[in-house]
Amino acid sequence: MRNESRGESETSKSKKDGKEDGPPTWTEMRTKAGKERKRLPLACIACRRKKIRCSGEKPACKHCVRSRIPCVYKVTTRKAAPRTDYMAMLDKRLKRMEDRVIKLIPKDKMSTVSRAVVKPAIPPPPTKPTGARKRGADDAFGDELDELTKPRGATGVGATNGIPFKGKDADEVLLLTEGADSLPSKELQHHLAEIYFDYVYGQSYPLLHKPSFMRKLNQGSVPPVLMLAMCAISARFSTHPQLRSEPAFLRGDQWAAPAREIALKQYDSPNITILIVYLLLGLHDFGTCQGGRSWMFGGMAQRMAYALQLHKDLDHDPLAKDKEHAKLSNTDREIRRRTMWSCFLMDRFNSSGTDRPLFMNERYIKARLPIKEHYFTMEISGPTEDMDGTVRTPTPDGTGQASDARLNMGVSAYVIRLVAIWGQVVKYINLGGKEKDPYPVWDPKSGFHNLKLKAEAFKKRLPEHMHYNAENLQNHASEHISNQFIFLHIIYHQIILFMNRFALPPSPPDRRPKEMPREFLQMSARAAFDASNQISLLIKDAMDHLVVAPFAGYAAFFSSTVHVHGVFSKNASLVSASKQYLGYNVKYLSKMKKHWGMFYWVAENLKELYRQQADHAMRGPQAGGAKSGQINIFQYGDWFDRYPHGVSQTDYEDPAAKSQLEPGDEGVLGQKSDLQSVEEFFATLPKRTGPAQKGAKKSRA
Repeated sequence: MRNESRGESETSKSKKDGKEDGPPTWTEMRTKAGKERKRLPLACIACRRKKIRCSGEKPACKHCVRSRIPCVYKVTTRKAAPRTDYMAMLDKRLKRMEDRVIKLIPKDKMSTVSRAVVKPAIPPPPTKPTGARKRGADDAFGDELDELTKPRGATGVGATNGIPFKGKDADEVLLLTEGADSLPSKELQHHLAEIYFDYVYGQSYPLLHKPSFMRKLNQGSVPPVLMLAMCAISARFSTHPQLRSEPAFLRGDQWAAPAREIALKQYDSPNITILIVYLLLGLHDFGTCQGGRSWMFGGMAQRMAYALQLHKDLDHDPLAKDKEHAKLSNTDREIRRRTMWSCFLMDRFNSSGTDRPLFMNERYIKARLPIKEHYFTMEISGPTEDMDGTVRTPTPDGTGQASDARLNMGVSAYVIRLVAIWGQVVKYINLGGKEKDPYPVWDPKSGFHNLKLKAEAFKKRLPEHMHYNAENLQNHASEHISNQFIFLHIIYHQIILFMNRFALPPSPPDRRPKEMPREFLQMSARAAFDASNQISLLIKDAMDHLVVAPFAGYAAFFSSTVHVHGVFSKNASLVSASKQYLGYNVKYLSKMKKHWGMFYWVAENLKELYRQQADHAMRGPQAGGAKSGQINIFQYGDWFDRYPHGVSQTDYEDPAAKSQLEPGDEGVLGQKSDLQSVEEFFATLPKRTGPAQKGAKKSRA
């Protein structure tokens, strides 16, 4: 009643003022097409809350009068926004386009790049009436946007055949998208990236800069082909529930295949991303026993590195189109150096056999050696020595940089120097250097003696913080590079053992020159024994520090060839020590063959060596004769010829290990190889095979 009386008083008051309400203004409103508006432009708050149709009368609509509630209209002066904001849509599309293009711009040039802002011009007055149906944003701006988003050089047409020209910029843009559909989930990508930097980085090759790589991975700006290659090499070490297939060394093939397809299309377009992909795929194929592919990837990577001029310590990108903005940051320069030295390491490791020559000459590499790892991580620059010890760009004191070139060098620098010595040793012993030497190995003027002096000089020049002891190991472990530190010392002792292995059985005695001094022979035998023992002790520590480099596994095998002879010695103390050291090596090799397929063959080679030594010990030296010593010890690079095109299941399965497993037992039995004793390892010795059977095996392999 109060509401009705209030309404009557207001009505009478308005009549007195001569301002009688007419019909609502909305009833006279029509659409642009001239039709009466069917929907109400305004509803009271009560009707809006209840989501019912409002009659629109003022001061109270029919529903509010009937319900006896206050009728309030929310008055707004804002005009209705158009349903399609073409300018906003255009701005969003241009922003997406710029986000893609701006990822190609180096970080140091980012400040000079401005973002575009859409400011449409004032449209001219229409000259003819528009149609009843409006165009969509794609119809209105599609052609212009397509033209804008085309990479430079992709729109030109050749004058001869009419084929579109695909420039370098188009290739770089394509690298940001091609292969994305083959990537695993984001969570798995992050997991495998962490696995890479924990297990692979720094041991085989010091590739990539973790902080910047992980930052780009979070932003989604890592080229898919690089991420695919990283997933391929890392999957073998993962314990992720989604990566439990066996054998572990073949897990990454699902990502290696698309990465290989993309990378091979870019072989004639030098690009550091593709170069790194070649190195990672070469290492992956090394582990899957694809000898031919791994060898070819290494050669392509080396040629591309020289094409990119990574062997020169440049402060600018020589292939950049814009010379004014081609300057490289300190971190980019360090990445280029490390990539070049990775090519060098790959060449030396892959050429460690008897039939693969060395290709890269360190004399032509002018790049500085890598800086310390924590300097690299924190992007701190400083001078280092090159391969021959020269400091080409010394930094004066007081500049705020680390100025001592010798102290600036980390483990990677010394690994590279040591691998260079290893390459010279391989060239002398395996690739004809010894035969061409006019002096015998015991002569001080011989190449052999010169190599011994180089190895000794390396050890003397090694800084104190690089010497192998518990304190230095702990210091490197705190920086997460203890695996690199152990690997460095494994390489050194492998060089000493490889040079002096001729002095120990089972090397054939008749191959030693009769005039070889007895003192020289004894000294070499002692050096070989000491080196093999040191390798086994390092291998024991390696199992606790994620040392998984294939060359470390080969060193474990090579030292085992010495311990196998010691197991059958008549010296009781030597037998006990040899069994202990052999146990370390066997356990390590059992783990390594899960990650690298060729170690199945290495393990079989070691078992064959053990069997021949056992037979020789049973028959005695008189019964065995000279033939008992004719044992061909596997060389690191020889697996290329053994498995040029991969392996079949029979190559890596042990027939003696097959058994009927109950459901659920696989997870338990899968780790039993880690717990094998020496006797259990050699209990699966292959049966003696005749010459015909051996020939069939070789042809099948």
